[in-house]
Formats: sequence, structure tokens, C-alpha cells
Amino acid sequence: MKEISHGIFIIKEKGVIKLRKPPVNIYVIAGDGDGLIFDAGYGDKKTIKYVIKEIEEIESLYNSQNKEFKLTRILPSHTHPDHISGLYKLRKKLGLKVILTKDMATIIKNKKAYRSTRQADLLDDLFLVKKFWNRAITKIKDYFHWVFFKFAFGIKFLDSPDEFIEEDTEILINNEIWNVIPSPGHAKDHISLYNKERGILLSGDNIIKSLTTWIGPPGSDIGSYLDSLDVIKNLPNFKLVLPAHGRSIKNPIRRVEEIITHRKERTKQVIGIVSKYPERGITPTELIDELYPQGAKIIQRIGRGWVCLTLKLLEQKNLVTHVKEKKKIKFYPTNKI
Repeated sequence: MKEISHGIFIIKEKGVIKLRKPPVNIYVIAGDGDGLIFDAGYGDKKTIKYVIKEIEEIESLYNSQNKEFKLTRILPSHTHPDHISGLYKLRKKLGLKVILTKDMATIIKNKKAYRSTRQADLLDDLFLVKKFWNRAITKIKDYFHWVFFKFAFGIKFLDSPDEFIEEDTEILINNEIWNVIPSPGHAKDHISLYNKERGILLSGDNIIKSLTTWIGPPGSDIGSYLDSLDVIKNLPNFKLVLPAHGRSIKNPIRRVEEIITHRKERTKQVIGIVSKYPERGITPTELIDELYPQGAKIIQRIGRGWVCLTLKLLEQKNLVTHVKEKKKIKFYPTNKI
């Protein structure tokens, strides 16, 4: 653990496979009154043991300085498995109250509700138009992904949160005002925490230092993501971002502007590729192959999410249109490009 700002400690959970189980940052806002943990991380036995040990070290540090240490609550940034899997066990072992928005509570109340939010349909995931045997393989893969979440992430659901909060409100943490900011995009239930006096944003997955955050079906939305970034960019006294993955960001406005520019450039790339095929059209898979000509399959799989959402956004703006042809979807430029 490390004190990254006065009274705010970072606990870095180790991952196993970087793109499957990445390292996660847990933030402890410590104090003598009403401390809070932001994000719950993984819920496997080894990780929970490690997090509790780190929290005990923070408490020992406070005790050595004759300061009282008290944590009472835990709040996730969103309900992806690397952020909520530890909720149940940390509440049980540390006696914490779990705070959720109503959207979060609906998603993680049980396995059925959770899995239903993670199953994309054709309108969301343009790569699901496949032959029967491809669809069968997809189902098998989904099953093993779930097994992976259960055992590697230690995911456990929670049907009884202790407190509900609004997505746009204020909460007191150790007598400091923190704003809960709705910030959908990466996930529809995503929130961030902001302390205006200190200029500190706990950004969850929406702003990361060296990578662009994953966005894709189901539950993500590029338009909402850009709107969230615009709100965040204009926060008063904005000085520091503490993200859920990677290092802190000390030039936050510049980083947010970089992400916005990147997304706009990606959109132009997609428009440019679709425009090359006004007669025969182009499938999403062909578009991915042009975007990542030498890309590994895992990179193409990750990239397909933002491609789906970009095509959906362009169709909403009437810049592209699609036609279903023999179990394939093809996109064509409209005359507005």
C-alpha cells in the first residue's frame, strides 16, 4: 500500500493474465470518522487476504501516529467483475456497509441478473451474425468465460446492499465533501468520485493513463462516454486522477483531451474505411482486418467492441447504413459522408 495523497491509500491487486485478469487499484480513503473503500477488486481467497493485510498496515500506521482509523463503507465504481467481486467478502470480514446505486444493485443481485446484462444481442454486437456452429462455439466460450470469472475473479453476488445512493449526489467521507458523478460510457452504471477542494478524481475505468479504456457491447456507449469525459474535463480545480488501473494522472485535462481526440480519430478511420466500399459494402469483420492487419486475435477481439459501437453511432447520425445479407451484416456509406 502507498499513501498517494493525504489520507488516500492505494492498494494494488496483482493480476494473472494482463488482458484477462488485469492488476486493479483499490483506494482507501482513511480517517478517524467515516472512511470508505472505493472499488472492491477481486474476490478470490488470496486477493482478499492480501487486501485485508494492507488495510491492517494502514491502521497500524494511523495507530503509530496516535490517530484513530475507521472504515465504515465500500463503494464500487461500476459492476464489471474486477470491481465488484470482492464486495461480499470485504463486507463480511471488515464489517463494512456496501453502498450501491439502484442500477448497480439490480445488476449484481444474483447470477441470472448479472449474466443477462453481459449477453449482447445482434443489435449491440454486430459480430454475432454467424453460422450455427459459430454460434454454438460462442456459447461454449461464454460458459468457460463464466467459469473463469467465478474461480479466477472469485465473483460472488450480493442481493442485500446496506445503503443506496443517487448517481448524482454528495457524500461525506471523513467530513470532506465528495461528489458522486454519473459517468456512463465504459459501463452504463459507472460513477466517479470527485473532491473539489482537493481536485482529486477517483475515475474508475473511464480515464486510464497509458491505455484507452475498453468500450463495447453490452452496456457501453461512445456518445455517453464522450459526454462523461466532457463533464469531467470541466470539473473545477481539476488536478489529479486516481484510476482503477495503472498509475495516477497528474495532468488530467490534457489526458482527457487526448482520449477525446483518440476517439474522434478512430471514428474518422471507420468512416474512411466504409467509404472505400460504396458498391459492395464491408462487414464488421473485414473492417477489423483493415484496422488491425497484423493484429493478434486477442487484440482484434478487444477492438471489435469499439468498432461495433462506432458503427452504431454513425448509423444513428445517418452517416452509414447496414444491410443483412446471407447471415452477414454489411455497412455502406450514405450520401452524407
